[in-house]
Amino acid sequence: MDKERELILAELDADADRLQGLSLEDLGYVPDPRDFSDEDLAGIDSETMEWMAGISAKDRRRSLSRARLLAGAIWHASVVLIDQLFQDVHTLHGKESITREDINDTWILSGLPPQYAEKYNGLFAQRFLVVAADMTLKLTSGWSSPSCVAEELAVRCLLDQIEITADTYDLDLDPHWRSTLTDRLLEDTDSDLLYDRSLDGFQHDEGLTRQLRLAPMALEYWFEPFNEDGQVTPYAR
Repeated sequence: MDKERELILAELDADADRLQGLSLEDLGYVPDPRDFSDEDLAGIDSETMEWMAGISAKDRRRSLSRARLLAGAIWHASVVLIDQLFQDVHTLHGKESITREDINDTWILSGLPPQYAEKYNGLFAQRFLVVAADMTLKLTSGWSSPSCVAEELAVRCLLDQIEITADTYDLDLDPHWRSTLTDRLLEDTDSDLLYDRSLDGFQHDEGLTRQLRLAPMALEYWFEPFNEDGQVTPYAR
């Protein structure tokens, strides 16, 4: 193992303990049901119990190792995400007009739905930054589902950054880590529709969005809470 990879793996292992907002079970670890309390056992159906009990000791250890590695990668990626958003803010600051080429030169905003690229100006970048920072705070304080479209997109940006980290350092993560994490972090993946070029403009068809029971997804609604219980930081609104 080369020195750089050895160092990053040690760093990710240390960072895994900092990720208090998600459990290792959330990240794919399959615990031994014999270690569960009676209260925990009461919430598990017999089929799931049988599956968990059938996991070999070797596979259980590997699921623990992979879950810890994913926890460290999430922490690492969240730091990189915010750092690169600061750079994007700096890149766009003071520009009177924005072109797609400007956004192509950014680290994070280039990963947002491309149809709005010309509207991702410096102020937008600042608003997205504070929402992303709020999102990463939940990784330590206890995870709750995103409260607005912008936060859902920030989660997607985080997943993209984890993927870059995993590919860069050839991390031994579970092959299905992204779908596992998506299911845990998001209530739904409706905002993915914004990336489907065949559906361009759907977000401006109020009748269609109501029919599909979608939250408003036009850009002007990205920083608005999904419901009365949702909280979005004042600066973003």
